[in-house]
Amino acid sequence: MILRKLKGGDVMKSLSIHLTDQCNNSCKFCVVDSHQGKPERVARNIIFKFLESNAGKGYESVNIHGGESTIVPEFFEILDKIKELGYPTVSLQTNARKLSDMDFAKEVASRNVDLFIVSVHGKDAEMHDYCTSIQGSFDEAIQGIKNVKSLGKKVRTNTVVCKQNYNYLVDIIDLVMDLGVDHVNISAIHPAGKAFKNFHEVTPRLTEIVPAVKNAVDRVVSRGVVVTLEGFPACVLRDYAKYMINWDEIHFKLLFHKIILKDYNEYMENETRKQGAPCQECVRKNKCGGVYKEYLHYYGWSEFSPLTEAELIGNK
Repeated sequence: MILRKLKGGDVMKSLSIHLTDQCNNSCKFCVVDSHQGKPERVARNIIFKFLESNAGKGYESVNIHGGESTIVPEFFEILDKIKELGYPTVSLQTNARKLSDMDFAKEVASRNVDLFIVSVHGKDAEMHDYCTSIQGSFDEAIQGIKNVKSLGKKVRTNTVVCKQNYNYLVDIIDLVMDLGVDHVNISAIHPAGKAFKNFHEVTPRLTEIVPAVKNAVDRVVSRGVVVTLEGFPACVLRDYAKYMINWDEIHFKLLFHKIILKDYNEYMENETRKQGAPCQECVRKNKCGGVYKEYLHYYGWSEFSPLTEAELIGNK
């Protein structure tokens, strides 16, 4: 996604396209359950029809994701179509492995891709490659970031917090900031897909990881880089809830396989999260969708308590 500073009341309209389930990584916490042997991808004609039917309707960006979009045979054709139809900009969610080839990175950058959202889950090759299940993926991701930055493009990294990396979040954050990234996003695991299959291997309790998340946020802020948090219920963050992505400012219309979701954020809140008794007295009740259902399946509600008005006012 693209995040930018909006004037009060403004909503950014963006199209979002899930190009494929296939990926050249196989992350242990992938919500899509992507892997190399999963060939499903959206048909070219469906993608083109979606882009054509929404052209000229005020959409400021097109967000491309998967799986791994860069391995789709029609990838460059799709980027060319987006540019031809006049969409102002493109954001690409990627593991950046193919971007480690400078010629490939130049081809992508020349096609109106202005923001690269790169997954970095470890402080070094051992940790990152464990998460992705692919040896060498860390080195390629880091080189991909370097290539994109050398081409003058913006990079936002995304780190999914798991049992294997939460004690090293500051190290991961320092690593990507030393590479000159423009925005750091830290995500809680959405324990669906492969993350549900590997739940006990990878999914920590939220209250266990929050101190490390707060330390990482403090480090990013101290270095003057933009930081956001994603997927955390506001109540576990307490005074750091102010760093949560404000989904009210972004409206995504999503093409997922053959399904069009007119409001992706609304779908996520209604279908993937659940509110319980602790949510009823929370001042963020109408701003927070609650807790991922799969998380509750194993860990329940014991960690959660409502945010108060005093906490909210004191930490704006």
